[in-house]
Amino acid sequence: MNNQPAAEWRTLPLILANLLALLLLLSWLVEPTRSLWQALDEQLFWAMNRSLNWGVAWQRLWAIANNRVFDLVAAFAMLLLFAHQALLRDRARLPHYIAVGLMMFCTLLLMLAISKELPIERLSATAQFPQALRLTQLVPDIPTKDYSSDSFPGDHGLVLLLCAGFALAYLPRVHGLLALLLMVIFTLPRLMSGAHWVTDEIVGALSIGLIALSWLFATPLHRRLLDWFEQRLVDRLWQSLGFS
Repeated sequence: MNNQPAAEWRTLPLILANLLALLLLLSWLVEPTRSLWQALDEQLFWAMNRSLNWGVAWQRLWAIANNRVFDLVAAFAMLLLFAHQALLRDRARLPHYIAVGLMMFCTLLLMLAISKELPIERLSATAQFPQALRLTQLVPDIPTKDYSSDSFPGDHGLVLLLCAGFALAYLPRVHGLLALLLMVIFTLPRLMSGAHWVTDEIVGALSIGLIALSWLFATPLHRRLLDWFEQRLVDRLWQSLGFS
C-alpha cells in the first residue's frame, strides 16, 4: 500500500519542523553553541582526513566516490526506488508517479536555487586547512571534488534529503527507509573528501530540507501541485501517446 500524504493542514508537524530548522540555524550562527558545532566539525574532519593515510585502495575508493560520475549512481539509486514501485508494483498508476517525479525535480531545482542565495559564505575544510590531505593530490588520475569556496549548505545532501522526503511521502515505508539509508551513504563521500563540513549537511541541508518538506507535505500544497502536474502535463502527454 502506498504511503500517501494527507491533503490537509497538519499544524503541529508544520510548526515543529520549522521550529527545529530555525533552532538548528540559530545554534550554528550564534554563541555559545556555534563553538560546539565548530569543534564537532573540526574533530570529525580531521578524523576522516587522517584516515586517508590508510592506504592506496582506501584513497582510490573515496576518490571514485567523489567523482562527478558517481553522482549519477546516487541519482540512479534514488530513481530505482521510484521505478520499482511504479513499474513493478503499481504500474496502473504510472502517470501518477511520473507526476510525482516531475514535482520532485522542480522542487529540487527551486530549493537548490534558494540555497545558493543564502547570505552565508563558508570555505570547505580543505580550503580552510592547506595542510589537509587532498584526494586530488593523492589520486591525481581520478577527477575528484574535494574543495569548495562556498560549502554551506551541502547541496548534495540537500538533494538527497529531498528525494528521501518524497520517497517517504509517496512510496511504501520500506522504500522510504531505503531512501534514507541511501541519503546517508551518498552524503558521506563529500565529508570524507573535505568538500563539506558535517554541519553543512546536518545544519544547512537538514534545516532547508525540513522547511521545504514541511510546507509541502504538512499543508495541501503537495496535493494541489500534484493535481496540476497530473492534469496539465502527464494526462495530456499520456493521451498524446495514445494511452487512455
